[in-house]
Amino acid sequence: MKLSFYTFVFAVLTLPGMVMAQPQPNPVAAPAKLKSPELSSDDKVTFRLSAPNATTVLLEGSWLGAVDLPMTKGAGGVWSTTIGPLSPQLYGYWFVVDGVRVLDPSNSETERDGSRYNTLVMVPGPASDLWTFKDVPHGTLEQIWYPSPTLHMDQRRMYVYLPVGYQTDTTKKYPVLYLLHGGGGDEDAWTVMGRATIIMDNLIASGKAVPMIVVMPNGNATQRVSQGFGYGPIPSPQQVIAPAPNPVGAPPAGPGGRAPQTTGNPFPPYAGSYPESLVKDVIPFVEKTYRVVPDKAHRAIAGLSMGGGQTIVTTNNNPDTFDYIAVFSSGVQNASDPTFLSQLDAIRKANLKLYWTGAGDIDQAHDRTVALEAALKAKGFPTSYKEIPGRHYWFLWRDFLGDYASKIFK
Repeated sequence: MKLSFYTFVFAVLTLPGMVMAQPQPNPVAAPAKLKSPELSSDDKVTFRLSAPNATTVLLEGSWLGAVDLPMTKGAGGVWSTTIGPLSPQLYGYWFVVDGVRVLDPSNSETERDGSRYNTLVMVPGPASDLWTFKDVPHGTLEQIWYPSPTLHMDQRRMYVYLPVGYQTDTTKKYPVLYLLHGGGGDEDAWTVMGRATIIMDNLIASGKAVPMIVVMPNGNATQRVSQGFGYGPIPSPQQVIAPAPNPVGAPPAGPGGRAPQTTGNPFPPYAGSYPESLVKDVIPFVEKTYRVVPDKAHRAIAGLSMGGGQTIVTTNNNPDTFDYIAVFSSGVQNASDPTFLSQLDAIRKANLKLYWTGAGDIDQAHDRTVALEAALKAKGFPTSYKEIPGRHYWFLWRDFLGDYASKIFK
């Protein structure tokens, strides 16, 4: 029997296992994408979330007073609220839906702070210009592994920023800034929350900073790698929780309206510590791997909060290693301690070029930072102190990095 072509095709398509995929109509039209956040010309910000079955939705954020802000349910089950005007800055925020923390599904911009994730909104303006992404030449960010015998690990990860021109001019050598994060952070913190690569790109492009390499290690001595990226065991064996970023109402009671100072041993053991590994493991690896000028005049260090304390311990035990030191929102409990003062004497005798300090006016580390600055001035250090409005948060430290990086290696 002779089959026509169409009969043959029909027979093949109806054989078992030969069913071919067909486009299926979507019986339910996809909902229109919400615009959230939405910035107005007067710097007010509207946040929206579709949650038709929710009973309550609250907005939380990192700006002053952003605690349990109620949202209103509107047509189609869309909750919304308008805040502001907000000062130009990069803010974190999230929703709380019937008691559950939720990121903004309409906004792909996020940050990770320890094991906590926030959604981000940038309010543009002069105050946030330094960390605003611009059409300028961009450097390269490398995620590299290095051995740390001091911490008994054959591999640890750190980030390294290479300025524009590093790959093209293979004869040029560069100075290095070792940039340390705070408690709850890791090697990812200065890039994601601190916007360090964007700040350095903008500073270098504008001629305000010399081209330099920036090394951002992981200051948690027990971690090989930052949590949350699947490089290590899943789940992470060590969950690091950062301090809550959102300020609650007015400044807490304390000297000058600032938070009470924390207590603790200002001089932790140095042997086998992360600060020792920074000098014995990180710096030698960087100077072997990258084109750097391997001397004191071309090394700088800076750290915020916990990283500021690590900066003090590192430099006090290695007075001949850095020509530039910066402590952001950190200090010591007893700046008149004889051991501490004798260590400062050794740094001063090594003739460093700048010891930079800074804190916010309602910063929980304000008084310790001021005490450190006073001790430095009493010893005749070349110093630079900066105080700006703000609490113990990234609003301060992005600004401080820009100020400090513009002053070093010149």
